[in-house]
Amino acid sequence: MKILSFTTYLLIVLTIVSCKQDVKSEPESELKPEVVEKIEEKIEIPSNVDSEFKTFFKFFNKDSTFQISRIDFPLKIMEMNGEMSDVEPRIIELKDYEKMDLTYDKSFETRQYDKYTQKVVLDDSKARIELRGIDNGIHNDFEFEKIDGKWKMITWTDSST
Repeated sequence: MKILSFTTYLLIVLTIVSCKQDVKSEPESELKPEVVEKIEEKIEIPSNVDSEFKTFFKFFNKDSTFQISRIDFPLKIMEMNGEMSDVEPRIIELKDYEKMDLTYDKSFETRQYDKYTQKVVLDDSKARIELRGIDNGIHNDFEFEKIDGKWKMITWTDSST
């Protein structure tokens, strides 16, 4: 009887030991996160970027560094006031400026929310980008001027309600 009990005890211990999962630790080098360098696409600005507003506008929307170089800060803009009754001036400093992308796609007229149209009004050395909402209150004008041979954004008016 002692042999049977000893054998049973031995089998239980062996079963428990054999069922224990073998936890392997990976070498430290495999545990380190992989570092991936972000490679920013270098955008080449053509020398004739100011020859046509369309060319300038393409790069203005694409390249944040170029965009900032074509705005004289502080920038005075006009915005709808908190009561939505009138537009009021506001000054934007470089540190507060966020890159904007005014690239337009025809699908913006038919999307479910925030539909709008875009019209470019060009007059020699001045240009205005007009955004007009469709069944909403979007109403923005972005003004550009060619100064000393270079296109620059000079202001914008946001009278959206």
